[in-house]
Amino acid sequence: MNPTNLPRSSNTVSMKKYCIAKSAIHGKGIFLTRDVKKDETILIFRGKEIVDPDVGHWWYNPRALQSGYAKWIVPEKGSACGYLNHCCSPTAGVKGKKRIVAMRPLKKGEEVTIDYALSETYPLWHMRCHCKAKNCRKVVKPYQDMPAWRMKRYVNYTSQYILDMKLHLNWDEYLKSKKR
Repeated sequence: MNPTNLPRSSNTVSMKKYCIAKSAIHGKGIFLTRDVKKDETILIFRGKEIVDPDVGHWWYNPRALQSGYAKWIVPEKGSACGYLNHCCSPTAGVKGKKRIVAMRPLKKGEEVTIDYALSETYPLWHMRCHCKAKNCRKVVKPYQDMPAWRMKRYVNYTSQYILDMKLHLNWDEYLKSKKR
């Protein structure tokens, strides 16, 4: 999805790798202003970390990034992170706690998207998906509801919080990891 309203560059070099533009997925999105290599950092998810023991913060802001048990990072007002859309065929993922990196080489004009399930474990969380990807799940649920093959495929792009919980391992793999 290459938006036609990307800023045109003249002879100036921009330090930013992205801009905010109209998205076919949802409202506005983050689009690359230059090519990006696989595993290259695109942005750091910035915002206020909140603790909400009663209700998942996704209820108020589905773009919040889960960072711990009942903890979410809510995008700063006006931050690009507030435009990070979900896609069932994501172009980026989470490394560590809040670094958004490319899952594959990406071209200028591509939308930066993540699979929201790769950073969410709140059991009641779900959302209707409108990403229009060929493999769209129609309803996105928390990480632990993903099939094992998808967990394995995206293990390098899953938030550290989830990896620390070892939800991506089957029972035998979990037991082996405990012996190390």
